[in-house]
Amino acid sequence: MTGTTMPRTPAREKLLDAAGRLILGSGWQRLRVSHVAVEAGVSRQSAYNEFGSKEALGEALVMREFERHLDGLTEQLLDRREDVGLAVEEAVLYTFRSASANPVLKAVLTSARTGLVMGELAEVVRNREVPPLPQAITAVTALVARHRPDLDPFSVRLAIDMVLRVTVSYLVTPEGSHEDAAARIALMATRVLGLPVR
Repeated sequence: MTGTTMPRTPAREKLLDAAGRLILGSGWQRLRVSHVAVEAGVSRQSAYNEFGSKEALGEALVMREFERHLDGLTEQLLDRREDVGLAVEEAVLYTFRSASANPVLKAVLTSARTGLVMGELAEVVRNREVPPLPQAITAVTALVARHRPDLDPFSVRLAIDMVLRVTVSYLVTPEGSHEDAAARIALMATRVLGLPVR
């Protein structure tokens, strides 16, 4: 598998939306490309022309949800780039809320069993050459390096690795409110970066 992003054509988006609905309803294992075609209102041949196989469809869905989330995460970080603690807190809250509202995204982020319906889809994530979490760490590290060159690069990578992994841990095993968890994770990040605590 590769991480190449395919163009988002209207037919492709309809098929991915349909696949997401069907997976939420009956799980990844029962999904068939022909079912997705019917749900999307396109021909079976068109669906196979777009994806070629169920596995390719699953990977496309996984990567679309991951890339959408990464775009939103980038926005949160850039909007608050001057206040690192607040930027981390808002980015973590954004992740918690997005994952709560989107079980497909939650399966992508945790790559773990999040219920029988979503569990099998996590295999698609685990089988990628570059799983989403390391990809996110690399992308966010590059973003911070561009926009906050004043921060120590080693500490930045360490903090981002810690923030993303702890955030995923909270998604898998929630404890307390989202707000409290986000504040705690932001405090960890500022300590790792040696910044003043708000």
